[in-house]
Amino acid sequence: MKKQILILTFFVAAIFAGTSSYGQDVDYVNASATDCVTPTPLTCVTNNNELAPIPGKTYTYGINVSPTVTTGNIQWFVYNATTTGGIISAYDISTAAAAAEADGGTSLFLLDAEDGIYNQSTGNDQATIDISWQSFNGTSNIILLVAYVEGEDGCSDNIEVYRIEPAFAFTLDIAGMFDDGTIPASGNANECVSPVQSASYASDVLTMDYGQNYIYFSVNAANFVNSWMPTFSVEDNTTGATVTTAEISWAYPDQAILGASGAATGTWNSASTAVDAQATTGAVGPGGECIVVRVLLDYGNVENDVASHFTLGVNGIMYDPSDGGYDTPGLADLDPVASAPCTNTATDVATYDMTPRPNITTNTTVGTGDKAFEPKN
Repeated sequence: MKKQILILTFFVAAIFAGTSSYGQDVDYVNASATDCVTPTPLTCVTNNNELAPIPGKTYTYGINVSPTVTTGNIQWFVYNATTTGGIISAYDISTAAAAAEADGGTSLFLLDAEDGIYNQSTGNDQATIDISWQSFNGTSNIILLVAYVEGEDGCSDNIEVYRIEPAFAFTLDIAGMFDDGTIPASGNANECVSPVQSASYASDVLTMDYGQNYIYFSVNAANFVNSWMPTFSVEDNTTGATVTTAEISWAYPDQAILGASGAATGTWNSASTAVDAQATTGAVGPGGECIVVRVLLDYGNVENDVASHFTLGVNGIMYDPSDGGYDTPGLADLDPVASAPCTNTATDVATYDMTPRPNITTNTTVGTGDKAFEPKN
């Protein structure tokens, strides 16, 4: 009797263990944190430097002054010379300095400048300044970094300017994510196909609902300012599952995971919602920032008894401060092309493999005209 109970206990435990490995329709990442796919550097962007800066990245600008300024002043400021090129008029620079681009992110051109050094009319002898830039068209906009130097005791002055023409380097990377929040070191992420949700026999037919799966992807956006608008596409879907745009959504990593209360409490956004930079500066550098993308696969009566896969594509356009929108083709994410200029026409993709359910065939002899199995729908 004790032996029978023990066998039964192991049998039940085995059932539960098997069930727990099925694909789940849980609509959040069942983890306390998520991995972030590593961005791929753009080797095709080779000309980025202080005068062709990547937006959001901090650069150091400097000058050499002889004789060294000790009692004079070095005034650094950013000036928009697109419509008015006059910087010094009637021996006076104060008008241009008053029209300098504002520090702190409100400018369309200057993102951030070194505190205590930027646009100081007196008391600064530092010959360098740290600056980061917004994304803008440096050909149609004439943006100058001005270095105005007053010599010892204000006895003389001189001026030099750097013209800034940003290099565009916005990129996207995507990878499949397991439902525990991790990303495979190589190859595709995979998931067991959903367990059978329901099976009901009536009128000589076994009516099936094979359930649904949520699958997850990590998308990293690097080298952008303010925000970007995603566009998702189904590049390949051999699962037979129904997928619509309404069933694709995204969340910031801290919103995609299991909440402290033991339930999913985060906010998921529609596929057509812009992704804001989470950095306090509003600018994201080469390390990027990730979002978690969720796709609902609804199988209906599709059996999925063979291995299948689902491929999600993503493109993005960075926010254009000049018109407040996401429709500037030149701000689309770039993709590397070997030994060629970067392209913004490629789609970044990642594939998710679905492990099939058992394929059942008959091994029972039936009479002439009899059906081996009752039909399904």
